Amino acid sequence: MSRLRSLIGQSPAIAIATLALVLSFVGGATAATVDGHGAKASVVWHQVTLANGWKYGGFGSAHAAYYVDAGHIVHLRGSARIGTAGKAVFILPSGARPAHSISEIIYASGGVPAAISLGTNGKVFVFDQTGTDTAVRDFTSFDGISFSLG
Repeated sequence: MSRLRSLIGQSPAIAIATLALVLSFVGGATAATVDGHGAKASVVWHQVTLANGWKYGGFGSAHAAYYVDAGHIVHLRGSARIGTAGKAVFILPSGARPAHSISEIIYASGGVPAAISLGTNGKVFVFDQTGTDTAVRDFTSFDGISFSLG
């Protein structure tokens, strides 16, 4: 345990990337939700249209998509790569937009600390600490990202 603490203390970027990777596996495992009567209801994922040169991330990941569960929580999954730095990756439709701006840590290529920013206008941006967004442009995962509509 002390070795783990030492590693985290020396390299927070490794800890952040590891956490993001774990969250991506957890978020991608969501397959069903429960309706108001306790019965399982199928999840319907809605694919989003990638913009500004962003393309499907590949590597066996899901295509970028979202669903809104019965508790009014929006869930994201999938990946993207190669798009224009500083430009929106996609735009969520009006029924799936956050009530306030949200920023979350995400997994990007190379273990570089990266984040996703979701605006109330539905625009979704990704960025990293390279200054050129090369890590998020190489591969970005949306798995595990969720937020409340209210």
